[in-house]
Amino acid sequence: DEKIKIIQSMPDGDAILVVWIRLIALAGKCNAEGLLLVEDEFPYTDEMLAVIFNKPLQTVKLALTTFEKFRMIESTTKGIYITNFDKHQNVDGMDKIREQSRVRKQRERERKKALLLEDSTVATNPDFGTEKLSEVTGETTEVTSETAEVTGLSRDMSRDITNEVTEKSREVTHTEEEKEYKEISSKEEIKKERDSPARPKMSRELIAYQQIMDDYNAVCVDLPPICTLSVERKRKLRTLINGMDKDRIMPGKSVYERLHAIFQKAHDSDFVSGRDGRWKGCSFDWLINKSNALKVLEGTYANRTGGGKGNAFSNFPQRDYDFGRMEREILNGRKT
Repeated sequence: DEKIKIIQSMPDGDAILVVWIRLIALAGKCNAEGLLLVEDEFPYTDEMLAVIFNKPLQTVKLALTTFEKFRMIESTTKGIYITNFDKHQNVDGMDKIREQSRVRKQRERERKKALLLEDSTVATNPDFGTEKLSEVTGETTEVTSETAEVTGLSRDMSRDITNEVTEKSREVTHTEEEKEYKEISSKEEIKKERDSPARPKMSRELIAYQQIMDDYNAVCVDLPPICTLSVERKRKLRTLINGMDKDRIMPGKSVYERLHAIFQKAHDSDFVSGRDGRWKGCSFDWLINKSNALKVLEGTYANRTGGGKGNAFSNFPQRDYDFGRMEREILNGRKT
């Protein structure tokens, strides 16, 4: 699991993974299809989990924030929910345990009802108490057996998950995807982008920022090159991509093709590239501004056509007049 690798490489990664294993084991014990509930009634809090796991509260909060960022858990009104819970469990075994619990509770309710109805019989029939005691003893034995089965299943799940995490942690490598996750530390920003209806499909995946940077440096050779993409630049790129998708600008093109078109038009423009010497203010940060990028795409700064010497007011070629010759012709005409 790539998420396990990324978490393992983080500070306190081992402690966070221990919390993850304990969460899965606790969810298996609750047997509520991934919900963490106390006695099937109310959800666990951060403080309760810190006490149960014997971990510092700060570590538990950090772990829960990390799991929610990677969408391994969800905070719902009913409590903490582990996503894709079935893949961590023996689904058939869990269903069997749930059915046994349902039958056991039904029998318990029926037994209590029978005890209330036959209360008068208990006082007059000396054999009734012995019979009921035998029935209760049998039920207690059944409950004990089912509890042992649940405990054994939870131990098996914990052992399997621990072995899997240990094996995965040996293959940890640092990739560009890991760096991206480390740099994005604002939980509110991630949640805002995830819930936004205008969020483009591409932005839900990891963007190849290195490819964008290399494309800009290769195309816009007359502009100042860039050596890195900071968190702020990445945020502006995502804003530009979201805006282009929302406004359906070049909808049939990929993110990289649309950005390449912006870079290419900027390079082709003598004004934007600074080749005509009138303006030297263009840069990568200027280009990824949405309003500036739209002007570049629409050809606002495209080179003027028509040939000859251009001017600032029209696209017509300038006329070169020989004023000395014109003066002589006029004077000669007056003499004649």
